[in-house]
Amino acid sequence: MTFRTALRKLALAPAALALLTFVPRVLAQEETKEEAMYREDYERFTKIKAIPDPMKRCDAFYDFLKQRPDSKLLKNAQAEYLLILDGVMKAQRYTELETLSERFIRLFPKVGETYYFYGAALQEAKKPAEAMVALAKCYLLKNPGSERAKQRLEFLYKAQNRGNLAGIEAIYQKARAELAK
Repeated sequence: MTFRTALRKLALAPAALALLTFVPRVLAQEETKEEAMYREDYERFTKIKAIPDPMKRCDAFYDFLKQRPDSKLLKNAQAEYLLILDGVMKAQRYTELETLSERFIRLFPKVGETYYFYGAALQEAKKPAEAMVALAKCYLLKNPGSERAKQRLEFLYKAQNRGNLAGIEAIYQKARAELAK
């Protein structure tokens, strides 16, 4: 190595040293409050999703939704809750379905899919008038389950009215009025 090369290396050493001290400071910057909340929510969401018992998982998601209504994972948690409701309905556990749907509706009254599950539970509980209003709400809130709700509503309405759909608009009007509150 020549003297000149050694001088160049020494001249670069302070720049390299400055860079080495700067990089860890940049990497160690504190996360913002928003980033911290998202990280906490994500960790909590992941733990909840890992709960094997669907009813306990449902309770945990409900608590998460209630405590963190402004979370960036809100839609994800709602979707998970709705999947659990779907499983409860497929298992024909209608009493639990009614309870779980009611509490979700109290928390998020504009999530239409929930009204489908609620309407199905009410129908099985032999409460056709209430079931029809719930199904109408699902239809009116326009969601992926709207058409299915309309079909179930029309089937139930026809069963109550000798195969006739005349007057079904009154059910929709009642549902609209309740949703407007």
